[in-house]
Amino acid sequence: MPNLESYQFSINFWYGVRLIKRLYKEALDEAGKALGLTGAEAAVINFLRENPEFDTARDIAALRDVSRAYVSGAVEHLVKRRYLTIRTDEEDRRLQHLVITDKCKPIAEALHQAHWDFYAKVTEGLTDEDLLNLWVIIEKCAKNLLEGDITPPNV
Repeated sequence: MPNLESYQFSINFWYGVRLIKRLYKEALDEAGKALGLTGAEAAVINFLRENPEFDTARDIAALRDVSRAYVSGAVEHLVKRRYLTIRTDEEDRRLQHLVITDKCKPIAEALHQAHWDFYAKVTEGLTDEDLLNLWVIIEKCAKNLLEGDITPPNV
């Protein structure tokens, strides 16, 4: 087992992060394609399914680290296909909340399953305790970044 002095953070860590992000996108794109969706459409539906409290195009763009144009184009097509509806915020009419329709719920569930199938592969061999520790550590690191001088853009 590596110790802190021998761990090659710059190589192993960053490569792992990039690899997980790329392979997750590929897995979601593949699942979306099987359901007749573009990668962007699958990403939007899955994001809304997994994060219902972040239901605006702005939220999706910022938290998925993609352009607003990427999200807006997908949303436009999903609304036309009646997979999403737009609900205007009652307190701030400039905000438009995205809502998965009943027609889209089976698709959202299939994407949810693809999402968890991917994470099962990534975390194979880890115990429940390992996973809990990993999630707690990642949340602590994110909190440190958000409270410190390093603030991600658009969050």
